[in-house]
Amino acid sequence: MHAALRRAERNWVRRLESALSADNLSADHWAILSQLSTDEGITMSELAALARLAPSSATRHADHLAERGLIFRVAATDDRRRILIGLSSLGAKLVARIRAEEQIAEEELRARLGARRYGDLVTALGVIAQR
Repeated sequence: MHAALRRAERNWVRRLESALSADNLSADHWAILSQLSTDEGITMSELAALARLAPSSATRHADHLAERGLIFRVAATDDRRRILIGLSSLGAKLVARIRAEEQIAEEELRARLGARRYGDLVTALGVIAQR
């Protein structure tokens, strides 16, 4: 089971690699960017948990993304000591472009599996991903 899940993850990341590498992004960068929105920020600890990254790794990757202007950091209005992270407009455009590639990959997978099996897979992965 473990090997099958790892192979599936690697194949999925490899499928998106061309879109990611075209923008000089790693799978970990995408894990962070795909969790952010432009509407409101989240804390670094929330982001690390959502992206399934160690806090130190998430911080390192966020620093890199901030240097590129893809994310912003801002003090929370309710507590100026809390720093929130969100997508910049440049980051939002990049996420939209990569999500379009991701959508194509999902459609290809849905076509290969058929709608029912694809739905079953999505449901099963949701159960597996729960803590």
